[in-house]
Amino acid sequence: MDNYLNPLIENFRAHKSSDIAAGQKQYMRNLFEFLGIKTPLRNELIKSHFAQFGKPDISKLHDYVRYLWNLPEREFAYAAFALLETKRKNLEISDLKIIEFMIQNKQWWDTVDSCVRFSGAYFKKFPHLTDEITGRWANSENFWFRRSALLFQLNYKENTDTDLLFKYIKLMSDSNEFFIQKAIGWALRQLSKTNSTVVSDFVTQTQLKPLSRREALKIINKTDNDN
Repeated sequence: MDNYLNPLIENFRAHKSSDIAAGQKQYMRNLFEFLGIKTPLRNELIKSHFAQFGKPDISKLHDYVRYLWNLPEREFAYAAFALLETKRKNLEISDLKIIEFMIQNKQWWDTVDSCVRFSGAYFKKFPHLTDEITGRWANSENFWFRRSALLFQLNYKENTDTDLLFKYIKLMSDSNEFFIQKAIGWALRQLSKTNSTVVSDFVTQTQLKPLSRREALKIINKTDNDN
């Protein structure tokens, strides 16, 4: 690729472990290849890379992310997130392209859910684009985009647009897709940490799949039982 990215790739490959990789691959249903680098070591390798080579050139960041994403081993996608993290607080409108690229390609829960912190930051910075783009995601035939529409506010806490979240939940509430049902429950459970009454009322008044309902009420029910 270039003198910045090649050392990172080579260092990752130098630390591969076939035994660990076998377990990682099995855990991910044999959908992806792995080098066998666990998260703590991966973080150390990336930290060391930044210390030696600095943060990535912003003008090349999208190319770096795409290149890493297209390598066969899953750890390189995780490395791509680390590179993009250096820009998360300074996202530009054009960064939607790379966010959607990561959601759309080599899709599985690990990468799609990791995109939440970027899509969440993006729509906080460009709120005027939220309805249009997340509305498109919510109505996509691709359920990973639908899941992303449900989860992008996951870390918004008291700033969650509950009207928008509830709109998307109602749109997808009859879905038989596990990852959609789970996302509905997760989004509501997260919201219940800051607004349990609103979540409780919504769940009571809305027809949800059992999995979604159970996940949504986990914290509320635990609090009730503790009392």
